[in-house]
Amino acid sequence: MMDLATVLIADDDDALLGLMLRRIQRMNLRADSAQDGNRAATLLEQGEYHLLITDINMPGRSGLELLEQAKARDPNLQVVIVTGGATLETAIQAINNGAFAYLTKPFDHISVLENTAFRALEYRRLRIENQRMAEIQRRRGDMLEQEVADRLLQVSRQDREMREIMAQLPEGILILGGNRGLVPGNNSGKRWLERDLDSPDHPITSYLDSVRGREAFEPSLVYLDDRTLQLTTIRLSSPGAAGSRVVVIRDLTEEGREITSEMVTPLAGMAQGLARLLSLARTPEEREVILQLVKNLRALEALRQTYAGATPEPAAEPPQVPVSTPAVWR
Repeated sequence: MMDLATVLIADDDDALLGLMLRRIQRMNLRADSAQDGNRAATLLEQGEYHLLITDINMPGRSGLELLEQAKARDPNLQVVIVTGGATLETAIQAINNGAFAYLTKPFDHISVLENTAFRALEYRRLRIENQRMAEIQRRRGDMLEQEVADRLLQVSRQDREMREIMAQLPEGILILGGNRGLVPGNNSGKRWLERDLDSPDHPITSYLDSVRGREAFEPSLVYLDDRTLQLTTIRLSSPGAAGSRVVVIRDLTEEGREITSEMVTPLAGMAQGLARLLSLARTPEEREVILQLVKNLRALEALRQTYAGATPEPAAEPPQVPVSTPAVWR
């Protein structure tokens, strides 16, 4: 800043003007000079100055008029008033109008002028730097505000899109626990809750009561009216959802009926095979293994009937003699 600073010196005392000009130039500053107020006013209009050193009483315009002109042109331009006819009233007026300093001549030492000029230019540099930093902070604040606003819009849009996706899911979604209690996560979940409230045994509500406070969950089948539902509980691990769970309700009725319609022939074949194996068994151990397979086959048949919408008949004890019929056990 010091190498680039330009100083304008105005004084009608030729000897003092020459002395101040040489001392300012020795500070590696560029300097122009004017012997009256009118010439100084013209130079102020034509050039770019960082510091004005001016006498008060000069032909043409006074130093106070030059001070006013300089501040109107550039508020950061610093002004040092130098005069031999100083009065307290004049000094106060100069300072109030924005002068950096007020010096009386003759100087006690020429270094007073140099020190004052240096401090004035340093004050200008710091003032401009502070203005620049304030503008940077303002812009950063505006950018941060805009970034926050954009982020909020993005989160709102993502939340809206997620809600639209959730609403279209065929599976019912329930949110259990946390501060909101039980909340339907989508329309399907709301409809299943309404059907559950109208049912006499409330299977969904019973399931929800059973998973409260538990850490581990297994998928469970419940039967609501003529529907077979699979309920799966997922524990949320995010910090803001401590203790909350998501319950997914999947209707297996149609899927189960489709599957079980394809299971009839394989089950019949398995029944025939087990009947044949049981007739060939020679040791108690062999019969025990085959009879356990018979029990499993009966359980599978009962599950198939459940999926198909029929009420499974009570399972009888497996036969202790070779089975002669190839039909599926009922």
